[in-house]
Amino acid sequence: MHSDCAYSVVGMARKKLIDPAEIGKKGGSNSRKYLEPAEATALGQRAAKEPWEAYYAAHPEKLKAKLEREARKGTRKRGRPPNKKGAK
Repeated sequence: MHSDCAYSVVGMARKKLIDPAEIGKKGGSNSRKYLEPAEATALGQRAAKEPWEAYYAAHPEKLKAKLEREARKGTRKRGRPPNKKGAK
């Protein structure tokens, strides 16, 4: 067997060796280079949202807690409380 062969023999089967650098070339940035910037941005945002939508679909209690946190945002005072007069 030649060492520069793209195939290796495993038992009686032939198995093609996969170069890790070639894995990402089927999609992703390779396909986005043909899109307009706005389309690429929208595609990326959708790709980022989809796993979270699936997670919240499987865990509705987590979505409820998230929405409650967002509703409380800005209503609570944060940070260090002011000093009381006369206290040291």
